[in-house]
Amino acid sequence: MTTFEQFTAADDGLHAATDNFYETETFWFSFFVPERAIGGWLYTSVKATAGVCAGGAWIWDASATEPWRIPFYENFSWLRLGPMPDGPDLLSFPTGTTIRVIEPLTSYDLVHDDRDRLRIDLRFDALEPPIALRSGEPPYPAAHHFDQTGHVTGAIRLDGDTIDVDCHAMRDRSWGPRPERGYNRIGYVWAAAPAVGFLAYSLPQGDVDSIHAGYHRVGDVVSYIASGRRSVEREPGSNLVTAMTIDAVDELGRELHAEGRAVSRLVLPGSTNICINTSMEWIIDGNVVHGEDQDVWPNKEFRSAGR
Repeated sequence: MTTFEQFTAADDGLHAATDNFYETETFWFSFFVPERAIGGWLYTSVKATAGVCAGGAWIWDASATEPWRIPFYENFSWLRLGPMPDGPDLLSFPTGTTIRVIEPLTSYDLVHDDRDRLRIDLRFDALEPPIALRSGEPPYPAAHHFDQTGHVTGAIRLDGDTIDVDCHAMRDRSWGPRPERGYNRIGYVWAAAPAVGFLAYSLPQGDVDSIHAGYHRVGDVVSYIASGRRSVEREPGSNLVTAMTIDAVDELGRELHAEGRAVSRLVLPGSTNICINTSMEWIIDGNVVHGEDQDVWPNKEFRSAGR
């Protein structure tokens, strides 16, 4: 059987800062409203050595892809990190996000309040234990990182419109040094449902790339992916993902075949790269499963590829 790195309740909270200026700790929760093609993130980045907090919340749908045109986008980059509560059970960030631990490594109450247009109240209940990215594997070879899918329920109130949320989605955590320069192309793709879930990491060279890390869950049994490929179809000119096929085999010999189509997307800019978050509708064993593809490009490479 596959063995996984073990995490503890202390890993729900902030880890001790080092003297590395680029020390970074992240908290990411995603959510979806498939019937409205809505995707969303709560994302917090803490740079404790530098004393700052970044991130916020963004919600996109099929109406637009640019941050300034989607339904909501607020991504801070330089907020002062004030004193945090003792212990890992409650984290309240200056971005407007609060994370309350209900059951360590398993259940969380999530609130985001921008004090103007948006109020988010969600509950995350895990479908599996946190699954570590094996040490030394990209994209985080020098950092701790785990991923975990779960059942997300609650509501979003945006500009007076209340939107119910009942989906299966991903969260992740990472802590370690993370400089802003030096990003390579990365494929990070996943799907989540009670009966099946997967996560696949790849380092794309073209539109068919090898999966080098990730996991596959069937029911309650999780195994690392042993090998596989991510095959991508793109829109001519824009270079945006329109469809995708995942074929993989896990360490238990179980095969995964998933065919996905793009539903909506957000082009998320970074300092030297972009991350194109595409909400995906997958067919796995004849069933519809929702998820996401994160297509990360250095800016100069994406510009060249789109010509």
